[in-house]
Amino acid sequence: MYLPTNARILTIGDGDLSFSRALLAHVAPENLIASTYDSESTLRSKYKSNALDDLLLAGVSVFHGIDITNAKSVQQLPSNHADIVIFNHPLVPTQKTYAQYQKERNKTANLMNRNLLYHFLKHSFKWLLSSNGERLCYITTKSVKPYSHWHIETSLTPIVESNSNTSGLVEFIGSEAFDVSLFKHYLIRNVDRDKCVKHEASDIYVYSDNNVHSIKSRLTTFKYNQKGYCPLCRKGPFANSEDWVLHQNTRIHKAQWQYHVDWLEHQTIL
Repeated sequence: MYLPTNARILTIGDGDLSFSRALLAHVAPENLIASTYDSESTLRSKYKSNALDDLLLAGVSVFHGIDITNAKSVQQLPSNHADIVIFNHPLVPTQKTYAQYQKERNKTANLMNRNLLYHFLKHSFKWLLSSNGERLCYITTKSVKPYSHWHIETSLTPIVESNSNTSGLVEFIGSEAFDVSLFKHYLIRNVDRDKCVKHEASDIYVYSDNNVHSIKSRLTTFKYNQKGYCPLCRKGPFANSEDWVLHQNTRIHKAQWQYHVDWLEHQTIL
């Protein structure tokens, strides 16, 4: 993970705050701001072993109750400040009130998680990132389904009112493997209860509105956007049009295509 010296880092939705604490091996406390979706009381009761007091003792600013999909909530965080905003292993909580369930029952988990990440990017580039800083957003997630079905590389680019001096659009600029060994005592927690999730191969997906950023030299580009490949299924190259047609008729492609269509329809109301 690219964490340049003196970069100001903001973490979003850091469950038990163990990732933010692990960042202190790489980032000075005064350059780190951590945030959680849960309130402080919920965090302490949900995760009996958490890193909140360690961060406070180190002098790190911690904000609670931040909903990255809600503009008013996001604006509680320092504006135009961070160089890099990180959302590590994001996932929409499944335990909701009845009112929330009624409102969202027709939305698939795939759609809701894309919506979460879309707003993370939109609000980070609009309000949270410094206009003259690194201008980077990191989404770290597992490389297996259902996470791979969110199409992070191709579907999340938001239209935002950029607050930077760059002229580029917000876009996916590449990925790299997430090396969990660099982050001592980091635990991937279940978003709903005091359980740990197994560490599995994960990737860091990097977004920026600076298409010539120096970080690109260390990133892997998404090859499936090329002609002859299927970016939705990460398959190809296909030798001929007949093979492509056969692929389009597979169960997996039809499922990925439906995710794509659902997301396009949802974007019309964003």
